Amino acid sequence: MTMRKQSAGQTSGQTLPSQKPVLPQVRYHPSIQVPADAVLTKTASKGKTWTRTATARPLQTRTNTKDVKGKRFTNSTGPAVRPDPDGEEKPEEEPGPPTPEQLPLDSEIQIDQDLVDQIEAWTRGQRLNKHWFTWRKNRITASVAHGIAHCRFVNGKSQTPPQSYLDAVTGEGPRVQTRAMSWGVDMEAEAVRRYQVLKSEALGHPVSVLDCGLYVDPERSWLAASPDGIVTDSRTGRRLLVLEVKCPFKHRNRRVEDACREDPAFCLQLQPGHPPQYRLKTSHSYFTQIQCQLAVTGLQRADLVVFTLQETAVVPVSFQPELWQETVCKLELFYRSAVLPHIRLKKQHCAGPAARTEC
Repeated sequence: MTMRKQSAGQTSGQTLPSQKPVLPQVRYHPSIQVPADAVLTKTASKGKTWTRTATARPLQTRTNTKDVKGKRFTNSTGPAVRPDPDGEEKPEEEPGPPTPEQLPLDSEIQIDQDLVDQIEAWTRGQRLNKHWFTWRKNRITASVAHGIAHCRFVNGKSQTPPQSYLDAVTGEGPRVQTRAMSWGVDMEAEAVRRYQVLKSEALGHPVSVLDCGLYVDPERSWLAASPDGIVTDSRTGRRLLVLEVKCPFKHRNRRVEDACREDPAFCLQLQPGHPPQYRLKTSHSYFTQIQCQLAVTGLQRADLVVFTLQETAVVPVSFQPELWQETVCKLELFYRSAVLPHIRLKKQHCAGPAARTEC
């Protein structure tokens, strides 16, 4: 079922095992209030279940295990302990997870779920957080998955990988902020607020939207995604859905229905019914983006919110395992055949006598 809302206009050293440091507190989108002691529950794709409270989560004591031969990397970071003049040991400030450079680069490297959780917490705020950019570097993310999966290189029609996608993955390209992108950023909080109202009404109980950071796939550490939010049941804290928000600048003053009828390139298509129902085109880049988000987070369903000043449409999207398997094989091919050789070549160059200052 598609939910719609009409709007007349715009609204604006060693560790002590007992130490349990606190990671950054869970932050919610503007205008969204949830109980501070809500419990979040996550079920991973392999059936593992982990929980964390919204205020704090325990960490293991400091360990640094690199099983590169076994293709698994585990790093659980606890607080360093320093001597105190009075004879007591006091923990230093929580340093966060290891740096991305400490993780081996390999298409088969897996990482521990605890490290996945740390990275997600450490990168909340996304574009406003420098750690988000650092951890995205050298990873294929959901936003470029569609373009890579459909490029000539991975489909056997070219021997040369597209430089634009290499730059996007390695973080070597410029950070562009267009007017359309700025509009999307500015309108996201309002779109989320309206979504929360619509979804709560549709379900008959309140939902909350959890602001999240970068999710790294534990089975494919080269793959990551940053959803716009995770929808939770406000009563239990149970994770329900991935949330992705789109605010099309081109159609900002139009109804979503009109955009569907008049723009063949629009992300949605109309389904028969009264009122008309919306469906996300499986051929559109947003579909691939959401499939990647679902695969990485381990959730099975998502809501796509398409927001204009005249209408807010909520379109359900389900995980499609067969389509995703076809896509992820192409993404891995690009990573192994294009990204890894590019990174290794750059490291060799930077280690040479003629290394440039930007290395």
